[in-house]
Amino acid sequence: FFCLLLKMKLGCIFRRLVNESVTIKLKSGVSINGIILEIDKNMNVYLKNVKRTFKEEKHVFIREISIRGNSIRYIILPVWLNFETLLSI
Repeated sequence: FFCLLLKMKLGCIFRRLVNESVTIKLKSGVSINGIILEIDKNMNVYLKNVKRTFKEEKHVFIREISIRGNSIRYIILPVWLNFETLLSI
C-alpha cells in the first residue's frame, strides 16, 4: 500500500512539471535534456526539443522523444523550482 501511495504522489508531482525543462539520465549512460510534454501513470516521459548526449560526446538534437519509465536512472529538476508548491498536493 505504501509503495502505491508513494508512486501516486510522485506521479502527481511529475505531472505538474509539464512544460518544464529537465535533464534525464538513463541507465544506459545517455543524458537527455528537453521540455516535458507528458508523464503517464507508468512514469513514461514524453519530451520535446531534445538534446541527447552519450558520455559527453556528440550531441544529437531530436524534435520529440518518449522514454520508458523503467529505463530512467534519475531526473534532474530545475534549480529554481518551488518544491513547497509541488509537495502541496
